[in-house]
Amino acid sequence: MNVKLENTIAWLYRNGRPLDVARYQYLFLNKDQILVEEILKSYQNADGGFGHGLEPDSQNPFSSPITTWMAFEVIDELGLDNNHEIVQKTIKYLTEVAPKRDGLYLSTIPTNNIYPHAPWWTYSPEGSVWGYNPSIAIAGFIYKHHITKEQKSQAAELIQRGINDFLKDPSDNMHEIRAFLDMVNYVKNLTNFDNHEKFLNKLLEQVEHTLEKNPDLWFKAYCTRPLQYFDKPNTFGYDKFEDLAKLEASMILSSLNRDSIWDVTWDWDQYPEAKVLAIRDWQSSLIIGYLKILNNYDLLN
Repeated sequence: MNVKLENTIAWLYRNGRPLDVARYQYLFLNKDQILVEEILKSYQNADGGFGHGLEPDSQNPFSSPITTWMAFEVIDELGLDNNHEIVQKTIKYLTEVAPKRDGLYLSTIPTNNIYPHAPWWTYSPEGSVWGYNPSIAIAGFIYKHHITKEQKSQAAELIQRGINDFLKDPSDNMHEIRAFLDMVNYVKNLTNFDNHEKFLNKLLEQVEHTLEKNPDLWFKAYCTRPLQYFDKPNTFGYDKFEDLAKLEASMILSSLNRDSIWDVTWDWDQYPEAKVLAIRDWQSSLIIGYLKILNNYDLLN
């Protein structure tokens, strides 16, 4: 591993969430994945959903669709399939328990307001659904990991609805576009869906439209960076934006701050004590995210 990262790893061991330390050891030191699984289970509730601050900006211990969606990354890292208890419980929560409105998963839930949280996680009935973020990504996950034909059919229905709505009113929201990209990468082959070619072309247009192409802003402002869409090469759309993605990947090490970690580029003023812990947890998570990207782009050593 690059010597520039020695202090980064030391920071992770001193300050990182146990989950992220275990992920580091599994992903980069070839340690057993059992510890990662056990720690991930500690965030999973009896109903199968995830909570307990897995999303650091919301310390709600109760299950929510969007916090459960965040667990997908670790599930994918571990290569878990629908034979695994974690995945089975997750699918059960998403198909039988998770709250929806008008067929879309809630992004914020009422109990968020009881616990420390960033302002964008505050629940209000009118602001509880954020378009297809994360509903369309969840549908893709269920489509891939379904246990019953009914679950796959329900996921396919939501995916087709999302495709139709995207073509009628293309999103320019980075988070929603990333959710659509995740869906495409989960499903792999969209030929069973109507208007799939038009949709894929429009999705690429919206990626182009929303990408910040000025590299001077990528690590200094909250903007849409290439790697927020293409953290893995060879995913849908990567070929078209390969040069930008590789450029950002080449800048990752030079963007380390004086503590040898990466800055969190967003902030919130409420709950100052909780915010300090949330930022630390995000810094821990960012380390794993950037190490994975460096590894994916052959820049780790």
